[in-house]
Amino acid sequence: MSQSTEIIGMLHIPINTILAAPQAWRQALGLPSPAAQDWQIIDALYGKGFGEVETMRTFIRSLSFYPFLRQRMLEEAAIYDAHHFDSLMLENVGAPYFSGSDNPVIIPAVMYFLAEELRRTFPTRRLGIQILAFGENLAMQIALTHRFQFIRCESALFQGLRPEGPTPNAGNLASLYFARNRISAHLGTDPAEPKVYVDLQKKHTIFAEALQDLKIWLDNIGFAKLEGIILTGTATGEAVDETQLIQTCKFLDELHTRLPSADLPAIPLIIGSGVTPPNLATYAKYADKIIVGSSVKEKGNWENPVAPECVSAFAEAMSSK
Repeated sequence: MSQSTEIIGMLHIPINTILAAPQAWRQALGLPSPAAQDWQIIDALYGKGFGEVETMRTFIRSLSFYPFLRQRMLEEAAIYDAHHFDSLMLENVGAPYFSGSDNPVIIPAVMYFLAEELRRTFPTRRLGIQILAFGENLAMQIALTHRFQFIRCESALFQGLRPEGPTPNAGNLASLYFARNRISAHLGTDPAEPKVYVDLQKKHTIFAEALQDLKIWLDNIGFAKLEGIILTGTATGEAVDETQLIQTCKFLDELHTRLPSADLPAIPLIIGSGVTPPNLATYAKYADKIIVGSSVKEKGNWENPVAPECVSAFAEAMSSK
């Protein structure tokens, strides 16, 4: 494996499953159910905006399931850390998801305080975050506040249709860059981060026939000033088509020579699904960064906890390449 390939370990936070999934799923996955007092807290937060998140600290930490989420996150982060993963990424799960602004404030608020805990525990580690579904604006605010290095954006190029609804790509990328510049100025921080890594042909998403051609997406990378692109399989855990990786690498190499200035940084290619110990060496030839999730979970399912033995097997594959 290339020494420069960054390995990103996923920390899935099952806040959506706890709050908005059938009870049978919570029980089968070994997740706690919200208590009556939790719903009282959630009701008390209705009508509040995410801009008021700091006032919610006591409420969030009073949730009966918050200690469970915190402990699981930190235990899984420690497993990745012990096996020398380069970066960690937070993501709220699982389906069905709320769409964009319909996210109850409780979900990004929980993610905000977990992100704070993660940064406190790993003060120098590269960290990233994604808020599902279509919560990139919330992810940007969390990342800026807690000094995360990147966010993942699933709805910045073209519009698709996901199980929870259409991807609301309406100037999202401009809004994210604008927010980063504005908030960084107020915080007195470098606006170069967090980087925005954008999915192309996002998994679990249906696109118009013309958008089935990857070339249309690639042709807009420079136009939209993307900072990093993510390729995935068609579903969580599915491998990326190697021919698409070859096509994308060739395009990125040529694109860099056509950019208006040689001082602009190269655009990293990130593989977002389907990397396993057996295929790691193949995919590492193409990728600048690899996001690892399903292959290090119990039974290979992304909704299950991280399995230490699977992380160990992946780490062994990392060190042997």
